Amino acid sequence: MKKSIALLLCILMLLPLAVSCSNNSQTGGTETAPTQTGTVTPTAAENVDDENLTDYERRQLIPDDLPDVKFDGKIFRVLTTSDGYGGKIIKRDEIVVDELNGDACNDAVYNRNINIEERFGIKIECETDDNPQTYVNTLVTSGTNDYQLVGFYNYLAASAISAGSLLNWHEVPNVNLDKPWHNSLANDNATIFGKLFAICSDLSITSMTYTYGIFANIPMLDDVGFKTSDIYGTVTEGKWTIDYFTSIVADMYQDKNGDGKQDKDDIYGFGYEVTNPADVWLAAFDQPLTQPDPEKGITVTFMTDKTVAAIEKMIDFHYNNPGEFTYPSQYDEETYFLNSKLVFAPLRFYTAYNVLREMEDPYTIVPWPKWDEAQETYYTNADDKFTAFGLPLTVYSDLDYVTVIYEALCAESYKKVYPEYYDTALKGKYSAERETAEMVDLIMEGRAFDVAFEFSGTLSDLPYLFRKQIQSGSPNIASKYKSIEKSLSKNAPKQINKMYGGD
Repeated sequence: MKKSIALLLCILMLLPLAVSCSNNSQTGGTETAPTQTGTVTPTAAENVDDENLTDYERRQLIPDDLPDVKFDGKIFRVLTTSDGYGGKIIKRDEIVVDELNGDACNDAVYNRNINIEERFGIKIECETDDNPQTYVNTLVTSGTNDYQLVGFYNYLAASAISAGSLLNWHEVPNVNLDKPWHNSLANDNATIFGKLFAICSDLSITSMTYTYGIFANIPMLDDVGFKTSDIYGTVTEGKWTIDYFTSIVADMYQDKNGDGKQDKDDIYGFGYEVTNPADVWLAAFDQPLTQPDPEKGITVTFMTDKTVAAIEKMIDFHYNNPGEFTYPSQYDEETYFLNSKLVFAPLRFYTAYNVLREMEDPYTIVPWPKWDEAQETYYTNADDKFTAFGLPLTVYSDLDYVTVIYEALCAESYKKVYPEYYDTALKGKYSAERETAEMVDLIMEGRAFDVAFEFSGTLSDLPYLFRKQIQSGSPNIASKYKSIEKSLSKNAPKQINKMYGGD
């Protein structure tokens, strides 16, 4: 009886929050998301049978275990990347937004900050810089505590790490890396000799929104003889492989303008500019670039028989398959998919929020194809520009304050912001079919975060070698790798390990 009463009370407490978020997301009205933190105590959570709760409600039950403390009006300053895209500074929007505007994702960030500011007696501010990964080095050199947290492109993290400007996240108070708002997929791979300098959490909403999926135009699929149910079935049966994918794409070309030659104005089964999306192929084929080793630090695992077979397959796909087209400019695939010129397009989830909001044709999202049916999991990765966060050495004297606020931001992002982006918007608002939600979950479960992207310069641009081979049209990746093999096997790992205190 007590257990039932406790469950009922919790549901009644959480129901207004869920209804408010849902109404705001679906109608686009001006009703605000809730401003009450409302975290349930551990004792109450233990008395709840969470099988009857939604995912959103379960998230609210997880305590952040932070102290009940006020900081008397202190300002928590964040420096992040001035990343412009579609008229928005994306990275600033992870930290602060200026006002409520009726968009559920925007308002969730605004209300998260209001909750934390009131709870801890602080003010959250954010500024941007073109190169925060080097600016943090200037802060440390000058000994100034102007910013308590710095966010930078993940692929540029090495600048601050190599300069010794960041604290080890494994050794700071109040940050519990076992909590679900910290991205263990990324953080475990980025931990070398027990040290983690560039952290990924749900405060980095771009680690989710920059994740790549394969977007599919539903009417165009129907035009070429495929139902989405066929595609979903192939995925769930584990038969969504690169061989299957390239075979169906081959028959999707249409000479739309009737000029007898393939150009960007025609219709294709698949197309993109061979830059960031091409970095996904090896991840999708379960071929890691590097692996963390507890005793050896980072080891390079790039070159295998599968790598050779994969580049041969990709060269054939990009140069001999009539259904594939390589566009001339970065992100062209977004525009051509929007205008119904592509059946399939490799796009970041963020495209759903920004570019495709006004798309006339309905679409769905499916995983990247596997290497073969023996591969158990569908994998992908995130665009290397997602945000990683570092703690400048200069915050050491005020570490309790800084880490309490950071952990609170992560926890409240997990509870209030992430669900709006992921469940309500991505899986519900911008896609057409309920099966899309299942596909998105599959994609997210298979995200691969290879630490090689943080050290691309030291690793002779290894993370981009595969894409460069596709660009060149040469399948001879073994020869190219041999030219940098000595550095990759000896010098580069030694340099990286030294940054982490290894031999």
